[in-house]
Amino acid sequence: MTAPTGQGRTVRVHEVPGSGVVSIQVWLRGGARAEWIPGQASITGRMMVEGTHSRDWRKISTDAEELGMALDSFGGFEVMGVSVEALANDWRVALEWALELAREPSFPSDRCALLVRQNQAEIQALGDQPEIRTAWRFLDQLYRPHPRCRPVQGTSRGLARISRQRCAELHSRSLAAGLIVSVAGEIDEDEVRRLVDDLIEATGSEAATAADPHPPKGMDLERQEVPLPAAEQAHLLAGHLTIARNHPDFPALQLLAVVLGAGSGLSGRLPLRVREQEGLAYSVETGTSAGAGLDVGRLFVHIGTSPELLERAELCVREELARLVDEGPQEAEVEEARSYLLGREPFRRETPHQLAELSAAAELYGLPIDDAEWTADRWRSVGAAEIAAAVRRHIRPDDLRITVGTPRVDRR
Repeated sequence: MTAPTGQGRTVRVHEVPGSGVVSIQVWLRGGARAEWIPGQASITGRMMVEGTHSRDWRKISTDAEELGMALDSFGGFEVMGVSVEALANDWRVALEWALELAREPSFPSDRCALLVRQNQAEIQALGDQPEIRTAWRFLDQLYRPHPRCRPVQGTSRGLARISRQRCAELHSRSLAAGLIVSVAGEIDEDEVRRLVDDLIEATGSEAATAADPHPPKGMDLERQEVPLPAAEQAHLLAGHLTIARNHPDFPALQLLAVVLGAGSGLSGRLPLRVREQEGLAYSVETGTSAGAGLDVGRLFVHIGTSPELLERAELCVREELARLVDEGPQEAEVEEARSYLLGREPFRRETPHQLAELSAAAELYGLPIDDAEWTADRWRSVGAAEIAAAVRRHIRPDDLRITVGTPRVDRR
C-alpha cells in the first residue's frame, strides 16, 4: 500500500505477518543520472552511513551491532539510498535511524577521501577484466553523452574532484526531489505511516523536480575495437538502444529476451545457434531492454569466443535477429518464455527485503511492479503476434553497434 505523507515524500508499506524482521529502504531520487561529476552519486550515497550530525561512523556501527541491525547505503544510477534490516520488535528504531542516515549525513572529509580511494581501486580492478573493459566501451558507444555511458562508480578523473562539499551539494539537491520510504515486514502499516509523519514534518512546499540528463546520442561509430592486454578470449558485444521501463512494449520485450536466450543462458535462439549448432562459444548473454528504467535500455548480445571465430559469431547474431524480424517468434517459444518468467517471479518476492525494494521501485517508476498479479497479467496478455509487432518496432539488425574486444598480441 502507498500513501503520500506531506510534500516531497511517499511511504509504501507491505505487512508480512510472521516474518519476524523488518526491511526499510529510504531512497533519494537522482543518482548518477543527476550528478555533474562522474562518481559523485556513488560516493555521496555510500557516505550516508559514514556519519550524521549526531553520530559518527563508529557510533553508527556500534549502535547497529548492539541491536543486530544491518545498515547499508549506496549510490546507484537512478537513486541514492539507505537500507536497514532489523528484528521486527526494533522497527521503530530502525525507521528512525534510516531516516536520520538518509536526511542528515555529515560527510566527514576523511571518510570521503577513503571512499574515493576505494572507488578508484574498484574501477582499476574492474577495468583489468576483459569483459568489463569491453562492456564499458560498448556503453560509451551507445549512450554518450548520457551518464549511462560510464561506470556508476565514476571515472578516475571525476573521482579526483570529489569532496565532502560536492557530496553535500548533490545530497541537498536529491533530498529536495523527494524521499521514497518503503517498509516491509512484521509491522503495523498505519503505525509506520504515523511515525514517518512525526519524524518528517510536512514543509508545505512542492518537491523539486530532478532534472533529466541529456538524452543518449551515442558515438558516430558503427564499430570499434578494444585491445585487451593479458586476455586469451575475444569479446563481441552487439546491440542498440530500445525502450524505457514504462513503455507499453516492455513486457513484450521481456518475453522476447527469453526467446533470444536471456533465461538460463543455455537455451533460446542465440545459444542454440551459436553454442549448439555452430560450436562458437559455451554461452551467450543477451537482453532486449537491459538497464531500462527512467531512461532507455538496450538490446545487447555478448559472446566470448576465440578471435578467429569472431566474424562467424557476429554473422550468427545478425542472421538470427534478421530472421526474428522477418518471421517473429513461434507460439511455443513464447509459451516457454512466459512459463520461465512466471516461474521465476515468486522467488523475487520471498523476503521483506525483496518486497521493500520492489515497492520502492514501483514508486520510482510509477508502475505497480510490486503487485505480483499485475506483473503476471502483463506477460499473460502478450502473444506471439504482439511480440512480433514489438520486434518490428524496436529491433533493428541494420542499426547494430558493434564493440569487439580482442587480445593484444605481445610482439616482443
